Amino acid sequence: MKRLALLLACLLALPFAGRAEIVFEDVPLESAADAPASGSDEPAVSAPDPTPAPEEGWPREIVVTVGGDCTLGCTDSQRESDIGFASVVAKMGYEWPFSELARVFSQDDLTLVNFEGTLTESNDKVDKLFNFKGPAEYTQMLTSGSVEAVTLANNHFGDYGDQGKADTRAALDAAGITYCAPGAPAVYEVRGVKIGLVGETFPYRDGQCDISDDIDALREAGCQIVIASFHWGSEYETAFTRDQRNIGRAAIRDGADVVVGHHPHIIQGIEAYEDTYILYSLANLVFGGNVDPDERDTFIAQLTFTVHEDGTVEGPRLALMPMRVTSLENNTDYRPVFAEGEERERILNTILNRSYNMEDFVNPEIGE
Repeated sequence: MKRLALLLACLLALPFAGRAEIVFEDVPLESAADAPASGSDEPAVSAPDPTPAPEEGWPREIVVTVGGDCTLGCTDSQRESDIGFASVVAKMGYEWPFSELARVFSQDDLTLVNFEGTLTESNDKVDKLFNFKGPAEYTQMLTSGSVEAVTLANNHFGDYGDQGKADTRAALDAAGITYCAPGAPAVYEVRGVKIGLVGETFPYRDGQCDISDDIDALREAGCQIVIASFHWGSEYETAFTRDQRNIGRAAIRDGADVVVGHHPHIIQGIEAYEDTYILYSLANLVFGGNVDPDERDTFIAQLTFTVHEDGTVEGPRLALMPMRVTSLENNTDYRPVFAEGEERERILNTILNRSYNMEDFVNPEIGE
């Protein structure tokens, strides 16, 4: 359903036009009436060679869905709880957390989320308030949910030290999931288009983060699209900071096609800047690190790029999909659901009220 991913070894080391659609053509089978009778001297007629599918033309619309903080695991104490992430997915199955999201994720060209935790059996955790981990087989949640790529640029990737980092990379590699990390950009290729991924996390020196070398390396590797992800801002603060704005705008001026942010765990706004967008915080998505979240509003965003044969790119066009991190009013089942009706409009207004320079934005209707 989805395409192979290629990890780049770092060379330094608005209306929505519709999501991508896969069309299957039925091939008629030979009927019993047309088949030679048993024992007949009539030779069986060989089926003709299938007609090769025509090569896809240009331009090509590439649809990328981006989502927020995903912690596929929990703390040691939460692991013992009947309502903890480990207990719920053991009961409901690994497809459960992304089962609603997969309706959208399975229809795009690339899904990118922030993987905030580790996949390890190590017990050698660093000294901090929250240490998140899950077993390597939790990658099945990502693959069944049609998540092709993650950023590891966050403050929980190191929860279990170097061993936890190595185990997490190995688990993602084994599952065929592309990942980027600080100083290690990645490339995901789909339908003849290369998408470069850059990920960085705090602390940022003097409120700045120069990713121009990574962007240049990705362009030299043939990437037509570059997505920059930043872990930044203040937790549970609705307003983005001056540092976030400075870093995000600089990334776009240096050549990123869009900027995506994480870490505050709640919705922050979006800024329209130089014909593209800075999404300051996509909030939590599948977040196993909290058994009873105070803030339950979230959203995913779809970015549609029109890529021409000469490598030039138009867009992105932006579509926002308001969600709730769970359908439950108390505790959580770790399964985000799409908001509907008045709730959908309320969350969309929350996003736009926290945004900048988005006065003309009209959210398109997304088909089922």
